[in-house]
Amino acid sequence: MPGYPDEGRRLVQSPHLRKMLDRAIKESGSFPRVFNAGAGEGGYTPMILGLPGIEMAFESDFGYQSCPPVRISPKQRFFCASLASIPMADSIADLILCTEVLEHIEDHESAIDELARVLAPGGWLLITVPTPPAPPDPNHVREGYRPEELSAMLRARGFEVQETRYCMHYFFRFELAHWWRVPLWCPRFAIRTLAILDRWIPLGPPMDLMILARLSTKTTRAAKSENRIALTAQ
Repeated sequence: MPGYPDEGRRLVQSPHLRKMLDRAIKESGSFPRVFNAGAGEGGYTPMILGLPGIEMAFESDFGYQSCPPVRISPKQRFFCASLASIPMADSIADLILCTEVLEHIEDHESAIDELARVLAPGGWLLITVPTPPAPPDPNHVREGYRPEELSAMLRARGFEVQETRYCMHYFFRFELAHWWRVPLWCPRFAIRTLAILDRWIPLGPPMDLMILARLSTKTTRAAKSENRIALTAQ
């Protein structure tokens, strides 16, 4: 939406997402079935539809119950659901993009279980979450995740972490803290300018964590359950 910080978030995140996706493309070649988990207003839908070999893009968001999604391609398939219970078949997706969603889910363990279930062995997960210190957000059930914490949760489900990146620094933090004070008619250049500054001048600690992981080809559903039980017992 105009004047909303998600536009700035895309400006900051997109270069990193593209580079991480390029790495996955280099190794896998194409992604016929992609799951955009927590798609929101579809800010990253064009990026997904531009992936090589794309045949179907599944897009879900809990907000679809009050705000229907906009279709821009016949390849899109929409549904409204929580990530803790995804109405999709096992091993159906070749790639999952999950940006700024996990921190909203109370039962985040079940959500990661579900992402692992619907991803095919050898498939890719690109996930982004806040990382402390992050600005307070009443819509979050937790502040965020440290890389070692999220990596451990992924490894317990058969994922192999391939790459870790960070983004969003002082200027974006300032934007999140103050955007709601500005009238709705505020020109978009304010959001865009702060995002571009944050992209080129990364001052202070990062507030966003990005992980590219690949599901082991040897991982079975039973193995995922055993790994999770072992992690919980520690």
